[in-house]
Amino acid sequence: MRIAAIGALLFVVLSLMAQGADIAAHPASEPSGIDLRSAFTNWGLPLRLQGRRGTCSLFAMAGALEYALAREKRQGPIVSIEFLNWASNEATTNSNDGGFFSDIWTGFVAYGVCIEADWPYQQDYDPKLRPAETALRHAKDLAKADLRLHWIKPWDVRTGLSRSQLLEIKRVLSQRWPVCGGLRWPNHERWQEGILQMAPPEGVFDGHSLLLVGYRDDPNQPGGGIFLIRNSGGGVHDGAMTYEYVMAYMNDAAWIDRGP
Repeated sequence: MRIAAIGALLFVVLSLMAQGADIAAHPASEPSGIDLRSAFTNWGLPLRLQGRRGTCSLFAMAGALEYALAREKRQGPIVSIEFLNWASNEATTNSNDGGFFSDIWTGFVAYGVCIEADWPYQQDYDPKLRPAETALRHAKDLAKADLRLHWIKPWDVRTGLSRSQLLEIKRVLSQRWPVCGGLRWPNHERWQEGILQMAPPEGVFDGHSLLLVGYRDDPNQPGGGIFLIRNSGGGVHDGAMTYEYVMAYMNDAAWIDRGP
């Protein structure tokens, strides 16, 4: 069987799995939709863009960190992407621009994070730059917050989400916590009314990260609904993805909350 035929068959199977799993079903105690975007706006947490750098995972994690830090007082700091990048590399002995959620969290646990004003985001990456003493001191202060990382799906590019994992994402969102997601992404994005359209397996790459900030069950959408997203990359920034797409192509998912 040719590779193209195999890819087409896999695409059909994944689509049928997503549509047949009855993803819209949820416990009676959980809502059929949730939207956290107003919380980000009201707490002064802007949707920032990564530009031409490959820092999508950093922006997704920064959004989750900012939300967790702001939730108690309904306002919060804008954290430094550059510091998170440096801390991740310092803690894991890498020198990459961007990285996995797990590496970024390792860096945060080791060094904390300073505010954006201490070390603003740069248009281009310079691996030789290091944080100033003021930034290091402020980072230690923010690190004192009792933040915790929870995995819904550890990274695995070979699989999408199980039904239980997708329902867990919806449960976390219904408790008003955003979810970081890393996905295989279309080589050529297609958006319709702000919703990312499905692509076949041979039409995606690994990958792109973003923040899930809500969901809405909708039987007219593939898979039974959509997730609302904050996207620091190209295309639509304040958009959505179908349950079908997330079921087929989400590599990993994690969320951050704050202890009592």
